[in-house]
Amino acid sequence: MTDSPRESVVRDADADVAPSEEGATLAELRHPEAEPLLKNLPYRLRELIPVAAAVGVGIWVLVMTGNIQAHNRGELGPQFWPTMLATAMIVMGGLLILTNVMRGVRPADIPDHMTWWGISRLLISGAVLVGYVLLFNVLQFWLITIAATALLVALYGLRGWRALVVFPIIIGAVLHLLFITFLGVPL
Repeated sequence: MTDSPRESVVRDADADVAPSEEGATLAELRHPEAEPLLKNLPYRLRELIPVAAAVGVGIWVLVMTGNIQAHNRGELGPQFWPTMLATAMIVMGGLLILTNVMRGVRPADIPDHMTWWGISRLLISGAVLVGYVLLFNVLQFWLITIAATALLVALYGLRGWRALVVFPIIIGAVLHLLFITFLGVPL
């Protein structure tokens, strides 16, 4: 039976950690903050490639936002949201470069192998979100929001009536308050 990359890294890291003179327990040695940082090139590239892609998309969106024609001045115009999201992508990407790429990653932060179930959940999630956007103007906001949220909640393993009914209603209420009530966006 083969170990996942994280298990093999943790096992290798445990082999390098000598028992403490003060009698530290195994649980203390396995605490994520006690694990050594991995600074090898493959781990740095694994962190750098998605961050660089996100920063690149943020820069592209920021540049393309300059082409949006704004007719109203003084209010939140059509440039506001793309500019805010692009700026957030660039700033967060910079923070991730400082905290994960430059510093290194801990073995506990290494994800498990990708599985077919994980890939299919990603594809189904994308289909649900595309369907949400396509049906947004066809169905009523509350109906499509609750249905899409319930599908995603069920897909990611939450069960029970509270998770499948109450949580989507809360999400719909939060989106209603944020966009319709506070921002005045007609949904």
